[in-house]
Amino acid sequence: MFSNNFRKYLVAILLILTYTALASEEEDLYKLLDVPRDANLKDIRKAFKKLAVKLHPDKNLDDPDADAKFAKFARAYEILKDPESRKQYDLFGDVGNQASKQKYQSYTYYRDQFGIYDDDPLIITLTRSDYELNVLDTSQVWFVNFYSAQCHHCHELAPVWRRLSSELEGVIRIAAVNCEEDWALCRQLGIMSYPTLLYYQKDSTMYEGEKYHGERSVDALQNYVLNRLTSKAQIITRNEWDHEGLRKKSWLLILCTEDGSTCLEQDTVQKLAAIFEGLLPLGMIREKDLSESIFQNYKEYPVVFWEVKETGNDVTTAAEVHSIDVLETKDIVKQVLSLLPDPQFLNEETFQDIRTQLRLGSEEPWLLCFYMGAATELNIQWKRLPAWLPNMKLGLIHCGRNTALCASLHVSHYPAWGLLKIGGAFEMYHGREILHEIAAFARESSKSTNLHALSPADFYNILQEGSVWFIDWYAPWCPPCKKLLPEMRKASQHFEPENVQFGTIDCTLHSNLCSYEGIRAYPTTRFYNGSKIHHFHGVPNEEGIVEFVENMLHPIVINLEEDNFIQLERKSEHELWIVDFYAPWCGPCQRLMPVWNSLAKQLSNFEFVKLAQVDCTQQSNLCHSQNVKSYPTIRLYPLGSEGLNTVAMYNGHLDVMSLKKWTLSFMPGAEVKLLNDKKFRKAVLSEHDKYIPWLVDFYAPWCGHCVHFEPEFMLIAKNLDKKVKSGKVNCQEEHSFCHELGISSYPTVRLYLSPYEYREITKQIATEVVHEVNAIIERRFREEL
Repeated sequence: MFSNNFRKYLVAILLILTYTALASEEEDLYKLLDVPRDANLKDIRKAFKKLAVKLHPDKNLDDPDADAKFAKFARAYEILKDPESRKQYDLFGDVGNQASKQKYQSYTYYRDQFGIYDDDPLIITLTRSDYELNVLDTSQVWFVNFYSAQCHHCHELAPVWRRLSSELEGVIRIAAVNCEEDWALCRQLGIMSYPTLLYYQKDSTMYEGEKYHGERSVDALQNYVLNRLTSKAQIITRNEWDHEGLRKKSWLLILCTEDGSTCLEQDTVQKLAAIFEGLLPLGMIREKDLSESIFQNYKEYPVVFWEVKETGNDVTTAAEVHSIDVLETKDIVKQVLSLLPDPQFLNEETFQDIRTQLRLGSEEPWLLCFYMGAATELNIQWKRLPAWLPNMKLGLIHCGRNTALCASLHVSHYPAWGLLKIGGAFEMYHGREILHEIAAFARESSKSTNLHALSPADFYNILQEGSVWFIDWYAPWCPPCKKLLPEMRKASQHFEPENVQFGTIDCTLHSNLCSYEGIRAYPTTRFYNGSKIHHFHGVPNEEGIVEFVENMLHPIVINLEEDNFIQLERKSEHELWIVDFYAPWCGPCQRLMPVWNSLAKQLSNFEFVKLAQVDCTQQSNLCHSQNVKSYPTIRLYPLGSEGLNTVAMYNGHLDVMSLKKWTLSFMPGAEVKLLNDKKFRKAVLSEHDKYIPWLVDFYAPWCGHCVHFEPEFMLIAKNLDKKVKSGKVNCQEEHSFCHELGISSYPTVRLYLSPYEYREITKQIATEVVHEVNAIIERRFREEL
């Protein structure tokens, strides 16, 4: 007999196959433009331009159907270029009006003006969706050209910009933004004229681009960039070379005479320093004798690669010297990289052996590159990676020779990158083809051994086994998804796989599964625990994910159902219950979820307080019996009443502060006394036989921080009841008195241990304040013994 879970699995597969058959009848917009489903915007634009130049009605006047044919391609481009319409298409198919008249530009526009930098591999076309992700780069300088396709000066600059990108290849990143298409981004950045050039230093913010005002020539632009670079060649003396151990590591050396006649041009030196930064240190030697001792023929070939090789645990002092017989920057770079060790080429058998070893405890992860065709240029680029990833192995896999392996790993474009982790998990890279970023991904992913890329078969195995998973359903091109993936990696490192595992499902590769599972937005994140599914609605960062998963694993909010609702019905008069009746699809309910968990944590010191929630989609009969008619409905069952006899309804703001203040008003405990000048002097500053310490909050009604702190102070007072007395002073009404006491900012909290002694409490979180006050009082008590 088959289990119920297995039956569900078979039904799901049949439904997906049916969906696939139906979907195949609809024209696929990706196939129409001949691009893969995970294509980026630049690839989509290039594909459309190629079709536009060939099939435009202005070019095919003899074809009466040319207009209708071309309109299909134009419409496909309009849908796929916009992240929102593309998401809707990926999720639900083409639901628009196919018969509507599609507007498009003239043939000359597509030939001469459309995507003027799309055919330039060295110029990165940025859009509003990825601009911030790109320019906020700790490792790269960016130079961005904001242009309009209709602007004459922009077209004059285009060949200059292309040549500049070639001259500065590997030195900085050259980019372009089409303000005709991305006008919102250009307006956000204050771009008022075209072309506008902004220069971003490493680790700049989005609004820190420096505007270029100089001549728009290649030489002027290049000098502007080189003058701002911070990478320099290190001047090496004989003493440093012989006695400070510099000769014991590999160098790219420029050997000169004292008069500098054999040195490279300064621009070339500056470029090499930037290109090899983090890979090989660049040194310059200006002493004739030292230059000759390193390489006798240095006057003819002034550039050498000083290669020191490791022998076991010791590094030899002897080195092999490779003369570099070229002088142009690109040629030097290519020749030096060709001298570095080659990466390892893998096939399916070696891949499986490596994965088995990683599952058995091997501690060396592998960064893999999947490619087609010749790997000459790719191989040279790979030479940069070992210096950045010293504790990782590198491998190349030719997908033409290993088709089954690449298909099983869902490799859909080339080159593609993936990481095989300790423990055997595999994760694909979905970022830009930039080595610095690929290396950063590898470092972060290698730590995230608890994060797996999942296939439909993997997903249904999870359902069948009933194991605990937190899964991110995403699309690689989706900007919020790109931001969430690194946060998922970091969050996964907080948990052991025995407790919860993390997974990702690429909806561009597995669109049928995503549709069947009701994925209607990217990213969608869900917590799976057996048959129960919980939607994530917290802050989409490491901290928010960790907090959500912790709450799922160790819930502090009681989930009420028909089976256990009797707990509330039998509530004693010594308990206070707050219940949230909600529906998962309700927007305000989703925003309330993290607030509700936070409220439960903050009230957890009060054992008589119980926070609960009821999912009214799952418990419709229960909600109907409680006359719940809207969501969320928040009800409080107070102290002093039994069961459901007494109830208070909440109608305030759905934030922690408001809910906490409302809840605290139903709780007994210390009274916070409002003190004026006269009352303060009598209660706090006067001597008494048995002086009880006072905790006083000095505030102003107009102060936003004071308003937020008010419920915290109420909570503090209740926690410290019988240890201290609590009071507050309105410094707007008692301005002179507060000035006399030296109160200069709000809120100010003081603990008066006597009329003559106080401690200022700088913390404003209830648990921290309570801990600090208790520590001060206990220390004072010990001192008095």
